[in-house]
Amino acid sequence: MKRNLSLLLRLCLPAAATACSLFAQDTLISRETVRPHVDLPDDVKAAAAAMPMWTGTFTYNGKTYTYKMIGSDPSKGSATTTVPVFIVPLKLTFSDGTVFDASGPMDGLNVSAVHQVEASPIFNNVTWMAGSVTVGTTQYIDAFQRGNFWSSVSTVSPDYHVLMAIPQVLPEQSYTLTAKEGSTSPGPVAPYKRGTISNGFLDKVITPQVFAKFPQITPGTLTIFLTYNVFPGGNYGFHAVWTGTPGKGNIYTYVSYLEPYTQLIDADISTLAHEVGEVVDDPLTNNSTPCGSLEVGDPLSTAVFTVNANGQNWHPQDLAFIGYFTAPPATSVNSWFSFRDNLKKACK
Repeated sequence: MKRNLSLLLRLCLPAAATACSLFAQDTLISRETVRPHVDLPDDVKAAAAAMPMWTGTFTYNGKTYTYKMIGSDPSKGSATTTVPVFIVPLKLTFSDGTVFDASGPMDGLNVSAVHQVEASPIFNNVTWMAGSVTVGTTQYIDAFQRGNFWSSVSTVSPDYHVLMAIPQVLPEQSYTLTAKEGSTSPGPVAPYKRGTISNGFLDKVITPQVFAKFPQITPGTLTIFLTYNVFPGGNYGFHAVWTGTPGKGNIYTYVSYLEPYTQLIDADISTLAHEVGEVVDDPLTNNSTPCGSLEVGDPLSTAVFTVNANGQNWHPQDLAFIGYFTAPPATSVNSWFSFRDNLKKACK
């Protein structure tokens, strides 16, 4: 969905409102635009099943909805699922000579986007609270999923987890783009820029080349294509299942890491949290609900909050519990509709 411009301006930090408004007017970027739905071939579905998944159902207005999520059924006892993760850093050179390097020092800093992703609460433990309830000392997406099915986790499955493994960072991949394949524009903080790369270049060049180059990326793993200050396909990020190779069903996501920023929707891991949360709860991108796809980040794209880990403030995005999509909300912690209680009712 397109972000609302007036909402973007309200999100700007006051001290940088002018810079933010100029950037927002010039660059209307979606957190995530739903990519064209592709019915997965049977061989791709079979390959993707190498990722541990469980099947659940709920009924709304007499119709039964079936969904698959990564992990095991939390109502059937404690179990830990650990998802192997690959990070593919991208170094992108645009036609105007601007270089955006996910492995190099970020603008004005001495650390890279890769370093920050590895150090973030997506892969490291924090103690997470839902109101007065401690849902666990763990990674963010695991804490969210535990809260999602708290009625089971707090009773029969106290040691239930869906964890991201320590990521394996693959060699950086470098690409030079033509003016048709990508463009740059002024960033929210001068003199730094941001870039946009076309979907066609992602789908026809980067994704197939990387999957062909690294045989260790197999079904059953999650691949994170990481850009720095570049919007992949005109979005902050997206997730998908690779259908371009017969017999493979690699689950992957493209994520932008933005720095410097002036609005919280841009902040550090907000997009990463959005996409990894959606990968866990809609891994095959085909879970449907009475309110469309079961995309747990989309209803809350601007609901970014702060958490401190290892002396640093991080900014993940709130995520919607399954109850928001009209499944019984009693499964969730406090019967909330989202992890941070930003949704007060179901979508219908």
